[in-house]
Amino acid sequence: MKTVKFGNHELSGTETRSLLGLRSTNFEIIKENGNIKFSVKGYGHGVGMSQTGADTLAKEGKTYEDIIKHFYVGVEIQDVNSL
Repeated sequence: MKTVKFGNHELSGTETRSLLGLRSTNFEIIKENGNIKFSVKGYGHGVGMSQTGADTLAKEGKTYEDIIKHFYVGVEIQDVNSL
C-alpha cells in the first residue's frame, strides 16, 4: 500500500502498518457489513529492506544508492576496490 487516507490525513503504507500493528505494508482495506477489514499479505520483519518497497522506489526512478539509503539510514556506499 503506497498511501492511505484517514479523514483529512494521508499516511504512507509504512506509517499505517506501524500505527495499526500490521504484519506488512502489503495490505488491502475491505469494507464489509459496516466494518473495515485489513487483509494483509506477507510478513515484514521491520529490520531490513522491503522487496516490495525497493521495487516501488525503483519504479519511481530511484537509484540503487537512493534505495539502500532509504532502508539503511546513515550508511556510506564505497567501491570495494578503493578500500
